[in-house]
Amino acid sequence: MFDGSIAAGCAPAAGAQNPRSIAEVVRMVNTLEKPLELPCFLAHLAGPLQMTAALSTASAQASFDRRSPRIFVFLDPLVFTVVPEGSGRDLLEFGERRGDARSLKGEIAFPVTSELTPGAPFEHIIFNEQYSTCAFCHADETRAPDIPFARAFESLALRPLDKAVISLDELRSEVRSCDAESDPYRCAMLHALFDRDGVIQRDFPESYGTL
Repeated sequence: MFDGSIAAGCAPAAGAQNPRSIAEVVRMVNTLEKPLELPCFLAHLAGPLQMTAALSTASAQASFDRRSPRIFVFLDPLVFTVVPEGSGRDLLEFGERRGDARSLKGEIAFPVTSELTPGAPFEHIIFNEQYSTCAFCHADETRAPDIPFARAFESLALRPLDKAVISLDELRSEVRSCDAESDPYRCAMLHALFDRDGVIQRDFPESYGTL
């Protein structure tokens, strides 16, 4: 249960290096104490962090409220997304960049209660033998040939529409006004991302299409 703050043990270690791939996220998750909640994982990331926030009404990780947008965190070549509330709030979604306009997709559901296998992020998004759930929005999906241990898929990478983007300054005001008593999980998520040295607005590559 969250009280709107982050536990003392949820912080980056001295000299910590952020994960840059889905595989490195799995390794990081496996080193952290279980059960592991998503806000605690986020709080373990070292700053500064580069982010974009946006409404994402058509996404599987939907966001309809400017108070709780979908938040994209850039750990090049990895981009992951979270939402502070809603049906996708316990999901960490990945797009690991492949070339100019494609990305490898994956997802981890929290809380994590035991060690993850290397294939866990890919298995979680399997729809059937041919496609992942990401294929409903991301076109031109194909199997990732360099991941033989799981059914992993890559597809076109997408960015939010310009009109959907929400400034980080606006989101910072939500962190300051968040009521931890009435909205503990949302507050914990926002504090995990913003209570650090350096949060920087980041634009998506122009080569990415829009939904």
